[in-house]
Amino acid sequence: AIPAGRRVVLAEDHPAMATELTELLSADHDIVEVVPDGAALIESARRHLPDVIVSDIAMPGINGLAAAATIGTTQPAVRIVFVTVHDSRSVIKKALDCGVRGYVLKCDAGDELVAAVRLALEGGVYLSSNARVALRRAGPDEEPH
Repeated sequence: AIPAGRRVVLAEDHPAMATELTELLSADHDIVEVVPDGAALIESARRHLPDVIVSDIAMPGINGLAAAATIGTTQPAVRIVFVTVHDSRSVIKKALDCGVRGYVLKCDAGDELVAAVRLALEGGVYLSSNARVALRRAGPDEEPH
């Protein structure tokens, strides 16, 4: 089993959501820094060398997907779990293609984020229940953006 107390960097630009996610994760993990955007996330990951990054996708400046791609090239061992409102198939697939270990919709976070981070640390990939529904759904967002 993976021991508790893994080092987590959290990227979330809404303070109330950042607080909620910190409370969810801090029972099992050491939140080493909370940052508001992708540029700060890249810098924080370089400085803290976290075990896990929990990140929003839509943030000012560099978004979570771009930050994850950058961090993945320099720190391939770090596990990245997205917590986002984006439920389009194309965004979920793009996240998985860049090596993300978890994709949790914000509506699922209260019940599923801790499990997603745990599975990511164990080397698995976690899709929250509503993300799985979104992936199965056919729709107009099949066109790449």
